[in-house]
Amino acid sequence: MRDSQYIAKKAKEILSQITRHIVSTSGSITDRLREDWGLINVMKEINLPKYRALGLTEFEERKDGNKVEVIKDWTKRNDHRHHAMDALTVAFTKRQYISYFNYLNARYNTTHKEHQNIKGIEEKFTEWKYDDQGNKKRVFKLPIPNFRQLAKEHLESVLVSHKAKNKVVTRNKNITKSKKGELIKIELTPRGQLHKETIYGKYHYYESKEVKIDGKFDEATIATVTHPLYKKLLLERLQANDNDPKKAFTGKNALSKNPIYLDEARTETMPEKVKLTWLESDYAIRKDITPENFKDEKSLEKIIDHEVREILRQRLKEYGDAKKAFSDLDKNPIYHTNGHVIKRVRISGVKNAEPLHFKKDHLGNYLLDERGERIPVDFVSTGNNHHVAIYRDANGNLQEKVVSFMEAVLRKNYGLPLIFKNPIEDIDLVLNKGIKEELILSNLPEKDWEFLFTMKQNEMFVFPNDQTGFNSQGIDLLDPKNKKLISPYLFRVQKISTKNYVFNSHLETKSVDGDMLKNKKQLSGVSYYFIQTPAYLKDIIKVRINHLGDIVQVGEY
Repeated sequence: MRDSQYIAKKAKEILSQITRHIVSTSGSITDRLREDWGLINVMKEINLPKYRALGLTEFEERKDGNKVEVIKDWTKRNDHRHHAMDALTVAFTKRQYISYFNYLNARYNTTHKEHQNIKGIEEKFTEWKYDDQGNKKRVFKLPIPNFRQLAKEHLESVLVSHKAKNKVVTRNKNITKSKKGELIKIELTPRGQLHKETIYGKYHYYESKEVKIDGKFDEATIATVTHPLYKKLLLERLQANDNDPKKAFTGKNALSKNPIYLDEARTETMPEKVKLTWLESDYAIRKDITPENFKDEKSLEKIIDHEVREILRQRLKEYGDAKKAFSDLDKNPIYHTNGHVIKRVRISGVKNAEPLHFKKDHLGNYLLDERGERIPVDFVSTGNNHHVAIYRDANGNLQEKVVSFMEAVLRKNYGLPLIFKNPIEDIDLVLNKGIKEELILSNLPEKDWEFLFTMKQNEMFVFPNDQTGFNSQGIDLLDPKNKKLISPYLFRVQKISTKNYVFNSHLETKSVDGDMLKNKKQLSGVSYYFIQTPAYLKDIIKVRINHLGDIVQVGEY
């Protein structure tokens, strides 16, 4: 409440620079006017058809015995347009309305100086009406004819504008003083977080799964087969068929038709499924034991040390609540079996990390490993991804290049284009500049790829929909008359990572989380899109929306 009061006061101060008279009002007045003008359930009515079609509505019984259809786990605050509804109410609020509410009791006091004014406002702006229960009630007249219907039509045509995060660096002047005078140097300052956390260390662990023997069983896959005899016999079958997995394990040579025998008596055959085991690498980070970092049993699973994990699990079970279990550890410490106090733990989960430095000898020369490559040290987990560039390869397939914010800053520092739109020219530029940054060199597109578009956080895309028959290609997206038609199919980029793109409806206030992806799959294509391959981006169209909610550009910009 204190923040809201400060914001209102500051807004009034700013507005006083462009207008002489500013009248502030309260939420209770806005609520009363919204109710009198019949705007209370407009947001629900707009959203009800789409949720009803998905089976996400239910009937609730009111006090009067009537049953009302409502959307499950939904409020008007789930839709950005509720701000537009409030703004609409404020826009039609007159000074007389505020005066009326401020001096409402004066109408019963004939000696009060405001009595005549209040009575005059009542006669001019209010009328008597009967509510659903048959009670007579004084309400404010509609500010314009068909106000409710007009408000509903305009709200259905609202396209919500979201500010895209485009800026990477800011040019700043660094001034240093010396005996020779002032030295001015232009520096590029990153406009965001380069690193999320420092990696505590790298570790390896084994993964395993059972897989059916098929045409994908090449030499590398067979090398991961756990059973030594199975591995030997599979390799022999592969070599006997010119090292062609399809020839060796499909068609007439499929194990169901041509089994591999495990003994000379040919009584025992190899199963059609075998277990594969391989070594994975991961990076560990250190986290303090706090209720925020470890709020439930699930969050404890990432702790690498099994013994420490069990100690914390028992502590959580004993106290029954993370806040009680992991708060104020100085007064109520957690002890390891060796007597040491546990304050921080190593956790897994950082798959992608970038080296800050490489090992050198005492002369400053880089040390090389057995493959002749530099040995990386001092890893960091990079910050948010800046964009995903989508290309079309020579075979017509869509390909991606995910560019982290750190790489975007490096590109700027080296005078490279932020987005590689012309692969041939851009790759030649990198080579001509003699750039040796592994982060840039390892993420170059192929020269024969054709650039299509980028996806940055909060950029907007129009999706086609086969179920409703909406074709994003066959509509004039720049025509304001088509806003209502476009609105259900307009989505903003929420999260981007390698082969994982999450889009949120431009109307949704809540971000898409794991629970929605798992538990509310009916909302896919309505409230969100979760896409795991670039191929599904084939027919989407990128659009740019200005601050007024108008589409001003179609395609890459």
